[in-house]
Amino acid sequence: GGGHNGLVAAAYLARAGRSVLVLERLDHTGGAAVSTRPFTGVDARLSRYSYLVSLLPRKIVRDLGLDFRLSTRTISSYTPVERDGRPTGLLVGGGERRTREAFARLTGSESEYRAWQRFYDMTGRVARGVFPTLTEPLPTRDELRRTVGDEEAWRTLFEEPLGVAIEERFADDLVRGVVLTDALIGTFADAHDPSLKQNRCFLYHVIGGGTGAWDVPVGGMGALTDALADAARAAGAVIATGHRAVRVDTDGRTAEVTH
Repeated sequence: GGGHNGLVAAAYLARAGRSVLVLERLDHTGGAAVSTRPFTGVDARLSRYSYLVSLLPRKIVRDLGLDFRLSTRTISSYTPVERDGRPTGLLVGGGERRTREAFARLTGSESEYRAWQRFYDMTGRVARGVFPTLTEPLPTRDELRRTVGDEEAWRTLFEEPLGVAIEERFADDLVRGVVLTDALIGTFADAHDPSLKQNRCFLYHVIGGGTGAWDVPVGGMGALTDALADAARAAGAVIATGHRAVRVDTDGRTAEVTH
C-alpha cells in the first residue's frame, strides 16, 4: 500500500539497496494522509482525513530529506459551556497567561490550572523519555519502566485506568473531560476501562516529538505524503498506483506478488 507507513518503508528499503515495488489500489498515494482543493479556482490545499502531525520522528524527516513544512497551532482547544446561566468556556492555548485566566474564569480559582500544569509537566517528562524509543528496537516492559524513571508517572499512565488519576487530580468535570478527550477519541473505551485502551490512546496523543505538540502541515497532509513518495522514488523505489495486490505466494525464502 502507498499510505504514509508504506512510503516510509519503501524509502528506507530503497535507500538500503533493495528492489522496491509499492502497489497502491487507489489512483494516488497517501492513504488517509492526503490533501484536496475544496474551493474552485482557489489554490488552497486542505487535509481531507488525517490533518495533524505529531508522531513523525524528526529522525525520519532527516534521514529521508523530506521537503515539507509544519506550522504550530496557537490554540490547542476551546470548550464552550454554560455555568450558572452564563455562557463561558475553557480556552487552552494562546500563551500561559491567557490559559491561566481562562481556568480562573471557569472555575473561580487557579487551583485547577495548577493541577493542569503539574499533570502535563509529568506527561512531558514521560514524553521526552518514551518518544525516542519509537525509532529503536521495541523495549521490554522493564526497560520502558526504567526509561520513564518515575514510579508515580508509570502507575498513572501505564498501570491503572487513567480515569483514576484524572479524578484524583482535577475537581472540575469540564476540565476532567478536556483531559480525557485525548484518551477516548477514536476508541470505545471509558475512563476506567480495565483494558487500559484509554491510556494507550492518551499516550500517543501526548508523546509526539517529546512535547505532545500537534502541528499543521502547510498544504495539508498530502504535502507530507507527496514528500515521502518523492523520497522513495529518488531512492529507486517504483510506485504503481491503480494496482490491487490479489495474491502473495511464498516458499519461506522468496515471495511472488500477483496484481
